[in-house]
Amino acid sequence: MSVANRREFLLSSLSGAGAALWLSGPLQSVAWAEVIPGIEQVAAPLVKGEEQVGQKDIWALEVRFKPVRMIAANLTNAQTGAIQRELVWYMAYRVVVRTASFLPDETLNTAERPLFVPELTLVVQDEGRERRYPDRVLPEAIPLINRREKHVYKSSVDVVSPLPAITPDKSRQLATLDGVATWTGVDPDTNYFAIEMAGFSNGYKVAIDGQNRETVQRRTLRQRFWRPSDRFDQNEKEIRFKDEPEWFYQ
Repeated sequence: MSVANRREFLLSSLSGAGAALWLSGPLQSVAWAEVIPGIEQVAAPLVKGEEQVGQKDIWALEVRFKPVRMIAANLTNAQTGAIQRELVWYMAYRVVVRTASFLPDETLNTAERPLFVPELTLVVQDEGRERRYPDRVLPEAIPLINRREKHVYKSSVDVVSPLPAITPDKSRQLATLDGVATWTGVDPDTNYFAIEMAGFSNGYKVAIDGQNRETVQRRTLRQRFWRPSDRFDQNEKEIRFKDEPEWFYQ
């Protein structure tokens, strides 16, 4: 199945509608939701002192995400127009701005407020081989996922919005942006994989590669998973968290 790449879809949308549309009006895309105990994994911003010294404007979000799940959906082949039954892997998430995010509220409702532009990649790491699956735009799968999750999650294109206000640490309500990443064609023999989440921090580092060239590395959040099963009768209940989420640069 051929589907639009999330980044390509976003760029075409922005160029067609004008980037200013993402910044106009109140933060209508912010969702207010109560804390859901025992369901979401929570990754704190964890901005270190040396990172602040190296990058004065660094910020990072609190990320709340559910385990990776699977759902079958009828998807339209963009090239042929044919409807195909596909197994979709997905991960629902919410982002929160905290005091520890180092993102003040002074820029709310202004053009200076950073945009949340997530980029999630499913990385299979089996037997020394690495295969990368970028998040895909699957409009037909989103309503099925939301119906199942009993919550409104947006695709990684539709969730693009200015970052919300700070949520106090003791608040029972969270100002969140709620998204879901979707993947198709994942190797059914996958045992070990990770979700790499870029765009959840603006942190970066300049590094020197093996050819003495400067490269820019992004601050990225990674959660590892393992799936002790085979290609037959794929079952999301076999997907388990492996280790704690971690921030790293790549």
